[in-house]
Amino acid sequence: MSVAVGLPPPATSTPTGGNSRWVRLCRADNDIEAHLLVGRLTEAGIETRTITDRAAPSAWLYGGGNPWAPVTVYVLKIQLEDAHIALAEAAFQGPAAPMDGTRPGPAHRLPWKWWATALAMGLVLSGVALAQVGSSLEACRVPVLCDESRP
Repeated sequence: MSVAVGLPPPATSTPTGGNSRWVRLCRADNDIEAHLLVGRLTEAGIETRTITDRAAPSAWLYGGGNPWAPVTVYVLKIQLEDAHIALAEAAFQGPAAPMDGTRPGPAHRLPWKWWATALAMGLVLSGVALAQVGSSLEACRVPVLCDESRP
């Protein structure tokens, strides 16, 4: 019975002195993008680790799970080139970017419509609330001041 044993991976060391198998591949804007990247890399057989940036102000509000915090994606040093190739292939498979530099999506996004609608609704509801308050108050609460027969 014979057993074939492959060569060990090359030795890696960082400039700070310690040995590290993990190297930084990229920094994703949020948790969703990081999961998409990790999924694509896992499909390609690349081992990954992620570290969420918890240094943002008000990170304590999310109890350690801020989905909008930046995430750093790490891969094994020996698989770094494979990871770059896998991400490049994913980029070529995606839709082509327009040549004028605009982002793909709805051509007529008009956020001013939403702001105008919100402002109009606020004014209408404020008017209704003031009318209700005005109709529920008596015209004169202090009879002495409302008596018109006194000079």
